[in-house]
Amino acid sequence: MQRLFRRTTTGLMLIGGLGVIALMTNVTLDVVAKLVWNQPIQGTVEISSYYYMVAIVMLPMPFVEHRDAQITVDLVTDRLPDGPRRICLALGCLAGAGILSVMAWRTGLDAVRAFRVGEVVMGSREVIVWPARVLLPVGFALAAVASVLRLGLVLRGIDPADDERVAAGA
Repeated sequence: MQRLFRRTTTGLMLIGGLGVIALMTNVTLDVVAKLVWNQPIQGTVEISSYYYMVAIVMLPMPFVEHRDAQITVDLVTDRLPDGPRRICLALGCLAGAGILSVMAWRTGLDAVRAFRVGEVVMGSREVIVWPARVLLPVGFALAAVASVLRLGLVLRGIDPADDERVAAGA
């Protein structure tokens, strides 16, 4: 299960990285087209905001959560003995899974609403945005799964940041 999840989240992270390249390319071409031909690419701001940015943030989120690579402040937990430290980590994983699940549920409701109304935004041109709304619940749900898988690692005494043991499906 760990291996399959790791491959899936790695693939999503790579797609998020491609989103960065696509964003940079789109914005660069927009600037060049505006400066050279006075014809900017219509919808660049809307596509960047509703598609690229969301993909860049949401698709890598499960990978980061699974590897315990998010920004943390562990001034207290690093000084605790192993038992209490693992309890704190386990509680953090449980809380994270709960919060991420609620966020997946809520953004899922928003995605369904956006689909039903065929959500669009108006800018320099009309851009359909309802498909991008699906990225939020998918990212949050997979991050919640990652938190639960990380909880399993913590309970077995494995450091989730230990890339080799996690990758081996420990």
